[in-house]
Amino acid sequence: MDTRKYAPIESTTCFNFTNLVTKIKNSLTKKYPKMPLEEISELVHESLKTFKLNDQQFDYASNPNYLGGVRWYVQCPKCGNPSLKLYLPSSHADREQIYLCKLCHKLKNASLLMGDSKRYKKVVRPLKQLERLRILLTKKTITPEKAQPFLDEYRRIEQELAASPEYRLWKFQKEHGMPV
Repeated sequence: MDTRKYAPIESTTCFNFTNLVTKIKNSLTKKYPKMPLEEISELVHESLKTFKLNDQQFDYASNPNYLGGVRWYVQCPKCGNPSLKLYLPSSHADREQIYLCKLCHKLKNASLLMGDSKRYKKVVRPLKQLERLRILLTKKTITPEKAQPFLDEYRRIEQELAASPEYRLWKFQKEHGMPV
């Protein structure tokens, strides 16, 4: 029985297999613009055979999509399950230092691990909401009329954070170099 506790996905290095396949496919399409998709798919397969990451070789599989084309997966080296992402833990001594799926490394999102904690509800979640709103508001295409509700929401969250003792303690600890 595995007695390890779950670790947050955010503390790992992620290898996104879909991004790799997309980059290979785009480079092949630019190199051979008139080549049929079936042949490009074969070239993608040949390119993946030679791919290594940290001296780790992977097995790949593909399933046909019902609208055409194929969906590529990398197989977890430990359990063999198809996956779109593999993870390498950075600071966990009890984890194997190879790329595996999140089930084999016992990983979960940080929000799932600390979702009931007061600090997450009062500090982390509002800060994530502010970041999401900041990204929305910094888009060049947003008009002042469309931005107003987002600005109001941003201001409301900032005021709630300023009134929160948990946030003030977190901010103090962060400013004074204490572990947060």
